Amino acid sequence: MNLSGTERNRQLVTVGMGTVLLALAMGAVLFAGFRIATHMRASITALQTASMLQTYPEEIAHQLNALRDRLEARAYAGQALADLKAAVARLDRELEQLATGSNIQSPELDQALLLWHQYGPVITPVVSFSGQPYVDSDAGGSALSREGRVHYADVKRAQLFASENAKRLQGQLAAVATTQQQSASAAAARLRTLLSAGVLATLLLAAAAAYFRMTRSRHEQAAREAQEQTRDILKSVREGFFLLDADYKIGSVWSDALTRMFGRKDFAGLALEDLLTDLVAPATLSTAMKYIKLLWGDRAHESLMKSINPLSQLEITLDNGHGGRDTRYLQFDFHRVMGRKGVKHVLCSVGDITSAVLLARELHESQENASAQVDMMLGMLHVDPLQLTSFLDTSDTGLQMINAILKEPARTDAEFRRKLSGLFRELHSIKGEASALNLMSIAQRVHALEDMVGELKKKAELSGNDFLPMVVKLDELLAHSRSVREMAGRLTVVKDTDSTAIAPAPTRPEKSGAAGERPHGKSGEDLSPTLQALAERLARDHQKRFRLTLAGLADVPARYLGTVKDCVIQMLRNAAVHGIESAEVRRALTKDDVGVVRVEFRKSGDGYELVFEDDGAGISLDTLKAAAVRKRLISEQEAAGMDARAAMGLIFRSGFSTQDEVSMDAGRGVGMDLVARTVYKLGGKIGVSTNPGKFTRFKILLPAVGAATTAVA
Repeated sequence: MNLSGTERNRQLVTVGMGTVLLALAMGAVLFAGFRIATHMRASITALQTASMLQTYPEEIAHQLNALRDRLEARAYAGQALADLKAAVARLDRELEQLATGSNIQSPELDQALLLWHQYGPVITPVVSFSGQPYVDSDAGGSALSREGRVHYADVKRAQLFASENAKRLQGQLAAVATTQQQSASAAAARLRTLLSAGVLATLLLAAAAAYFRMTRSRHEQAAREAQEQTRDILKSVREGFFLLDADYKIGSVWSDALTRMFGRKDFAGLALEDLLTDLVAPATLSTAMKYIKLLWGDRAHESLMKSINPLSQLEITLDNGHGGRDTRYLQFDFHRVMGRKGVKHVLCSVGDITSAVLLARELHESQENASAQVDMMLGMLHVDPLQLTSFLDTSDTGLQMINAILKEPARTDAEFRRKLSGLFRELHSIKGEASALNLMSIAQRVHALEDMVGELKKKAELSGNDFLPMVVKLDELLAHSRSVREMAGRLTVVKDTDSTAIAPAPTRPEKSGAAGERPHGKSGEDLSPTLQALAERLARDHQKRFRLTLAGLADVPARYLGTVKDCVIQMLRNAAVHGIESAEVRRALTKDDVGVVRVEFRKSGDGYELVFEDDGAGISLDTLKAAAVRKRLISEQEAAGMDARAAMGLIFRSGFSTQDEVSMDAGRGVGMDLVARTVYKLGGKIGVSTNPGKFTRFKILLPAVGAATTAVA
């Protein structure tokens, strides 16, 4: 027979109440039986005492007779007096105990006590005698002393009183014994009746227990089946389920999916805070616990609470059992379980949304890539095709150089670190020119490679395996560079088509000279638009205001074009980050709000001179020394012993930067080192002069084109 849960509960309540009533009845029987047995025991004790006391009156009378005879015979009476005292004391003690200790109500006992109290005035002088009853003389022998005569009179009076009342007192004590015997018999009869009732109650209780056992067995079977079904459900569901109590601890039942999600099995009694401690940031954990506490409030709106759930998407990293770690994304959802007195539990469901998150991320990345390609295409529309082609050729060469450095065999830590330095220089050069042309998709990818190099520099020991992730990133960068070149080619075709369709045919003849050549060895590439665009971006990104003036860049020989471009780009970035102050600071220093950066290239003797100057904050020697000590390039003792020339030379040391945080334009400590190496490689010189708070000026001297060397300085 299948019963509903309500019917089963009703049966259990009925059987339980019957069992409780039977238990209470049996308890009452046992309690009453205990009281009757106690009373019966008191009656039996009183009966025994009264029976024993019946002999005392005759014994006391006999002892008084013996004491009188001793006194009359002038014999030794001490032992007789002692026996009398003992008998009187025993009778007095037993009567008193019988009256006070047995808690019996008997008129016969009251009469016996009253009569015994009448014994007191008569017998007390006898038992309290402690003098000498006799006096001895030579003439008369032994005779009663004065005390002895008084004592003898008291004994005679007591003996007479005891003889007259012994039978009466004995009869009263016998009546007490009879009364107690009757009381004990009545109590025994009542006890038999109660025991019979107790046996009957026991039988009924046993029957009720048997029925309850049978009923409970059926219910337990149903409960086991329900538990097994629940267990099957909890094993098969993909979500993790558990209940939280008022102390925010997990209950004893949870789904097996939790074990797969969190890699542990001990959830019972585990506080939710302890479960999440190593999985989320402290701030997120604190917010989550506040959110859980809000769920226990009676006025909390559950639908509204779901919208502010801080654990709606939680990223965790777990051991995958194969020596690695996997990243998973979990979604926590909370539902309140209401009881009669309010919130009883909070049901927590945990879903693994890794696939959905990764799919959304892929979609987002696809959208970003599409948007980046559009932005890249729009940016390339504003780049001179000749400059773009030149950059792509240069960057391809640089990327091939980076690839060669990565493939270069190395065994010692020093060799690995030389590889890192070479990678830093090549990457920084490519990023600088890409940033100058506003090709941020390339610049950002190169910046990510620089981050990887920077992290490797921090490692205590390097191995070839540390460079493998960089190979993957480099492949991605090469693929992106090819896509940029392909897109540039398509844009060039589009531009050429539009130009052919729209532009009129040239009316003036071409100037003499072969196609693509420039007189006097000029490069044919105008650096001004690129540098001006870079200056605008730097001012925008770093919230600075400055004006860039350029002079003589059209006269840069083709041999030096790349060097001049790299040097000016790096120094322009330094000026925007470190040199030019914000408008508020400049105003406080009585400077014009808009700073000035001046670049001039000119002929100087047999060679060339490149001057880069800004009217910014200048360079503080103390700041240079402090930064070098902070980056552990020099010791404090070395810094204290440096003169101005040596301190200024720190600018060109590899790894030096006054900025602690790395950004797209500063913080690597490789820019000016690259500038110096490039200049020295050509056989040139570089110098710097500054006036703190006024200006900073870099002067680069390059030899004549024919005298330029390729030796590394």
